Amino acid sequence: MSRVRSNRVQLRNPFNADSPLVTMLIAVTVLLALFGTFMVLSASSVTSGLNNGGNFFADGFMQGASAVFGGALCLIIARWPVSFWSRYRNYFVGGGFALQFAVLTVGTEYGGNRNWLDVGFFSFQPSEFLKLAVIVWFASWIHDNEYMLDEPLRRWIQPLIWVGVPIGMVGLGGDLGTTMIMGLIVLGMLAFAGLPARTILALAAISVLAVFALLNVGGSNRGARFDAWLQGCTPEQYETVCWQTMHGLWALSAGGLFGLGPGSSRAKWSWLPHADSDYIFAIVGEELGMLGAIALIVLFLALAVTLVRLVREFPQPLTRVLIGGVFVWIIGQAFVNIAVVLNVVPVLGVPLPFISSGGSALVANFLAIGVVVSCVRHEERYG
Repeated sequence: MSRVRSNRVQLRNPFNADSPLVTMLIAVTVLLALFGTFMVLSASSVTSGLNNGGNFFADGFMQGASAVFGGALCLIIARWPVSFWSRYRNYFVGGGFALQFAVLTVGTEYGGNRNWLDVGFFSFQPSEFLKLAVIVWFASWIHDNEYMLDEPLRRWIQPLIWVGVPIGMVGLGGDLGTTMIMGLIVLGMLAFAGLPARTILALAAISVLAVFALLNVGGSNRGARFDAWLQGCTPEQYETVCWQTMHGLWALSAGGLFGLGPGSSRAKWSWLPHADSDYIFAIVGEELGMLGAIALIVLFLALAVTLVRLVREFPQPLTRVLIGGVFVWIIGQAFVNIAVVLNVVPVLGVPLPFISSGGSALVANFLAIGVVVSCVRHEERYG
């Protein structure tokens, strides 16, 4: 009588990391992406139907496809060795710089900002990937030159040029919001690295002066938006610079506590510009109410806590500073976006990470999480 031999197949963790914090990081990321895909499907339905021959779900399906693609890339790069990021850091920034230069020369302009590159069958926003390139370059440089943390600011000219020139290129395209976020990322990484507070404050002062200069450069209405936010909207400004702000607030207030119901937004019927991108939080509040908006904020807070705990558990310079940069990028940008919708800060035109429509931003967010897991894996194994 033959004996049947049973073979057990053990499935390995695709991230190959034992830390429960990594599991938490991935779980929250997936929940945010699912939430975002659902909301884009609803918020973009009207404009999608108008722009795609009556296909009300085209933009939502594209967002879902971008989430699947970004998630797959996240799984792949999470397994790459940390040496990969240090070895090719110059190529990342150089490639991002070249793409951003292409944006300034042959890119697509919208709303006074030149920040899209159209390659025929699709378009993308290089500045979203440039954020990650700057984070990887700066984190690996600080890891290799940790002794520089005690040096005066004049000794930081070379590394600041490497990260400052790409940021300046984005600013030249008129994208003030992305420029500010990238500046905050660099300042945040310096803080996580342990640079003296006086040096960070000096750089912050220079950054503020640059922002005020950008407010008055170019032909867009960013200066008028800032004045309207600072002094309050007048009746004459309602149909111009205040239209989006006012209709965003009305959408939030219409939702009440429990919301109008999924898919029941009224503002998305051409009343609220960029309802599925920059102002998608207003649609969340309108359809899901205050409880839905709070639930989304809680997800971002959970992601923030997880990233901070990873910084504390894995204190090697590369891992700590890189996670700090991703923290400032995703969490900082999320709360800037929400603050814009609440009219706490002027309109800046930055998307809500993992939630707003836009394949470039979504894929870049997933790539950032993958790089974080890659660094954590290395430190977990080798210390």
